[in-house]
Amino acid sequence: MKYINKDYSTATVQAYEADLRTNSLDEVSLQNPKVHPGKTGRQLWRLVKDLKIIPHYWDMKKQLMTEQGGICCYCGLKISFDNDRKATVEHLSPKCNRVLVGEYRNLLLCCSLTQDEENDIKTGVAIDTDVMHCDDTKKNSTLHYTPLQSNCDTRFSYDLVGHVHETDTNSKDDIEVLNLDCQALVDRRKNAMNILYDEQGNILPDADLRRISASILNPQHDGSLREFCFVIKNVIDHILP
Repeated sequence: MKYINKDYSTATVQAYEADLRTNSLDEVSLQNPKVHPGKTGRQLWRLVKDLKIIPHYWDMKKQLMTEQGGICCYCGLKISFDNDRKATVEHLSPKCNRVLVGEYRNLLLCCSLTQDEENDIKTGVAIDTDVMHCDDTKKNSTLHYTPLQSNCDTRFSYDLVGHVHETDTNSKDDIEVLNLDCQALVDRRKNAMNILYDEQGNILPDADLRRISASILNPQHDGSLREFCFVIKNVIDHILP
C-alpha cells in the first residue's frame, strides 16, 4: 500500500458532497432509517453512480485518479478509466454499510481483472486464486491497514523476487484478504525489480540505488506514478546498509 492524501477542500469534492446532500445520500441523511427506507447500501450506490442524480460523480472519480497517481490503492498496478485494467471504485467500509456508501472519505480506486484474465479463469487456463486480488477478493471484508493511514507503507515488506511479507498479524490478515501475494502480482513485481539490476544482472551500486529510492515516488511527466513505485522503494530501503 501507498499512503494517499485525499484533498477534501477542492471544488470538485465540495460539489460532489453537495449533490449527495441534495439527494439525501450523504452520511447524515442516511443515518436516519426513514431516508431511502428499505434500500441497501448496494442499491444506494446505484443512485450515487447515476449522473442524473449525482452530476459530479465522474469529476470525483477523476480526482481520486489524480490523488492516487493512476495506480491501484492496494497493489500498485497501473489503472485507468479507458484501458484494459479498468479502475473500479473501492469502498473502505464495504457497500453493505449504507451510511458511508457515497462518502468521498470512504472511496478509493483499485484495479480489476483484465478481460484476458477473466477469460483465462473461465476457460481453466488460470486458477482464480492465482490472478484475483484487491477488490475482487476483499468484497465485504474490512482491512486493518488502509491507504489513508500515513504509516501504511511500513506495515508490509517486499523482496527482490516479488513476494510481499507481513510485519504483524494484522498485515498478514490484510495480505490474505487482498490476496496480495498471488502469483500474478508476484510475477509483475519481480519484473518491476529489473530497474535495480545492471545489464549483467548485478544489483546496482548503492549510490544508484539511493538515487532511485529518492525519486521513485515522484510523479512522472503526466502526473502518474510508476507502477509498484512504493514496492521498489521498500525493496531498495531494505537492501541498503
